[in-house]
Amino acid sequence: MSEQLTTREGADTASVKMIVFAVGAQEYCIPILSVREIRGFEKTTTLPFAPAYVCGAINLRGIILTVIDLAAYLNIPPELENSRRVVIIVESRAGVVYGLLVDRVIDLADISTGDIQPTSDEGACLHGLVLIENRMIGILKLDTVVKHLVGESSKE
Repeated sequence: MSEQLTTREGADTASVKMIVFAVGAQEYCIPILSVREIRGFEKTTTLPFAPAYVCGAINLRGIILTVIDLAAYLNIPPELENSRRVVIIVESRAGVVYGLLVDRVIDLADISTGDIQPTSDEGACLHGLVLIENRMIGILKLDTVVKHLVGESSKE
């Protein structure tokens, strides 16, 4: 289990509090402890020579941060004309703060670490998959997103 998936010990199982969100028709989650805030999507300033998945930059109370279009990053068609798009401001373990543009936030969930099915690829952007109310939800590996954003110099 990644250090980022901070657990809360229960009776016989450990659980992780996750925020569940949608990108296109897919659902994903990340640990709530990685989330600083959620804000409405606003116009971004374009960054020259940035990868296609970078929307641009926003000013968050004096801090300039990069916003990643998670649909473009994950190669998923986004929901067009969606007024519920939000930016989830997250902080990596290395202290890198950035925004994830998602189509909508769905819920908070307590996920038992025993229910997480790991993915097979080490370099993948998913930590694993979990079944919540008959919905398969991917658990994003934020470390991988940061490495793509800032390069291998990130000390994760």
